[in-house]
Amino acid sequence: MRTVTIEVSSVKKSLGRFRRAVKTRAAQGEFVSFENLDTLLKTLTGKRWELLRALQGREPMSIRALARELGRDVKNVHTDIQVLVEIGLIEKAGRRIRVPFDEIRTEFVVRTAA
Repeated sequence: MRTVTIEVSSVKKSLGRFRRAVKTRAAQGEFVSFENLDTLLKTLTGKRWELLRALQGREPMSIRALARELGRDVKNVHTDIQVLVEIGLIEKAGRRIRVPFDEIRTEFVVRTAA
């Protein structure tokens, strides 16, 4: 089972995970990290989550077919797909797209200011 974790993480924490992976030669898992919660929420909108859910666990399909299935404008779906490809949550092969993950986790903590 392939899992990705979407997180709010400092650059320092992400680099630490990278260093551990290099030092131990052990996989640390797959992560998509955002520096702050605002950026995560602006990037992973409700419509983009809808695309991820619609594609997850399915055979690769075209953007046009996905837009038709969801009743959305092809241009808007294309724009959303491009963002998800750039951050690594969707893979594109030719004209077909897919979500390569069986499980998508989201982790962030909200604390009072110190």
